[in-house]
Amino acid sequence: MMTRLRLLCLPHHAISTALLCLFVIPVLWPSAATSGQVDDVAVAMPLRLVNLNPFHVPYGVPVSVGTRTLSPGSSELTFAVDTASYLSAAVSGSERLLLDGETYRSSLMLRRGFRSRWEYFLELSVVGHHAGFFDGFIEGWHQTFGLPQGGRDKTPRDRMAVFYADGAGTRVDLRRDVFSLGDLVLGAGYAVPEWPVQNDGLTVRGNVKIPTGHAGSLAGSGRFSTSLWAETSGALPWSATARRWLYAATLGFVVAEPPKRLSNVGDPFIAFGRVGATWRALSRLNLTVQVDVHSSPYRASHLDVLADPVIILGFGGTVKVTENGTFEIAVTEDDGMHRAAPDIGLHTALRWRL
Repeated sequence: MMTRLRLLCLPHHAISTALLCLFVIPVLWPSAATSGQVDDVAVAMPLRLVNLNPFHVPYGVPVSVGTRTLSPGSSELTFAVDTASYLSAAVSGSERLLLDGETYRSSLMLRRGFRSRWEYFLELSVVGHHAGFFDGFIEGWHQTFGLPQGGRDKTPRDRMAVFYADGAGTRVDLRRDVFSLGDLVLGAGYAVPEWPVQNDGLTVRGNVKIPTGHAGSLAGSGRFSTSLWAETSGALPWSATARRWLYAATLGFVVAEPPKRLSNVGDPFIAFGRVGATWRALSRLNLTVQVDVHSSPYRASHLDVLADPVIILGFGGTVKVTENGTFEIAVTEDDGMHRAAPDIGLHTALRWRL
């Protein structure tokens, strides 16, 4: 694909170091305004991107919701719809994997401030793995612009196949469309009062994921998990006064037992982070470029599709449609080097301040 990065000539440690810098520099970069001097309109809001690799969905790496917590008594409702298409096949030793299809996730999140600097939130979701209908469109797009097909033109269209096997036998084999309630997420956030960096502040959030999703459909892990992360944002140095250019950054981790059927290669710890740059193009329009990264929950596997770290590139923005409502849309791609993220995805969300 056009956006795939041809970085294979660089040493892996150099790429990792560069990515680490992308996360650390924005977090420590000072900005002219402190948290109390900036209204919500001028604070960067991260894109709510999720990794829809079917084997990663059960872990539920949390999305970012911004540096600000809601004021006591105020609420925000967010309805998001995400879809992604993927095609991968791999064999290594006794391990065999085939991914061909599309995954959909719809979620509803409620955030509410309940005291100064504190908020709580809950999220409900539904997950579906389907044969889909985007294969023809994607092939046509690639053919029109002379882009590589990545094997799509040599495989059956609109096929559903999520398969993994090892020496012990078949672990996952989904050949028909599946649809299930996802895991319930309960969490809280706290805005740190004494944050030494002069930007928009720092908020620490944590959650507990309750196993309400069907593990057999890869809609949940079947087990409890917990996550902890920190979010910050601010103006980029050349835009400290006008605040036309903003950044947002997140660092965190997930502790989760792997799904039982994948416990042979699963890992209980995932580190994740994201960083984005936002241009306030118009008073009601923001455009954002964002990179989401997390470590693999299957590092014991010898298959790149499972063992590679996840790198998702997001391109999109937000439009303020009313005083209380904001619409968000983004297109996602993998980075062209690591194979654990879906090939292409579409994200939409509607946030409504109550």
